[in-house]
Amino acid sequence: MTKKKRSSGQTLIEFSLLLPVLLLITMGLFDFGRAVFYYAVLNTAVREGTRYAIVQPACDYRSNPGSCSGSFVDTYPLSCSDARSAANIRICDQITDKLFNITDLQSSAITINHLMSGTNDLLINIEIIYVYHPITPGITLLGDLTLQANSQMLMTPAARP
Repeated sequence: MTKKKRSSGQTLIEFSLLLPVLLLITMGLFDFGRAVFYYAVLNTAVREGTRYAIVQPACDYRSNPGSCSGSFVDTYPLSCSDARSAANIRICDQITDKLFNITDLQSSAITINHLMSGTNDLLINIEIIYVYHPITPGITLLGDLTLQANSQMLMTPAARP
């Protein structure tokens, strides 16, 4: 007669050893998905901000908006926290409105830059740098991830100075 081996205790031990690893992998996948979502939101915000910026009248960048008199208020590259002209404040508001799900905006930097292309066309370049903090316990040991989104477009002829 053969004896039956009982393995119910062995299965419980194996499951208890593998469960933390499986949970870490599952949570890591969710955290990676959240990072990809944040990157998509940053890209959308910077692209929408650049689209809004290319149609801003040149007069709104001056110290006396609407009348086209006075000097240009801001120097470039410009951080949104330093924006003083009406046009740049509206551009920054447009960008932050599109960052609807990112609540930790203190770790982000929004930069607006006006450049000249090789053909003397005015370009507007907007960049967001965001420091992503993972929440999965094992992944936090690897450190933070810097997400960067950049968009550059030609200013429309009607908005040029």
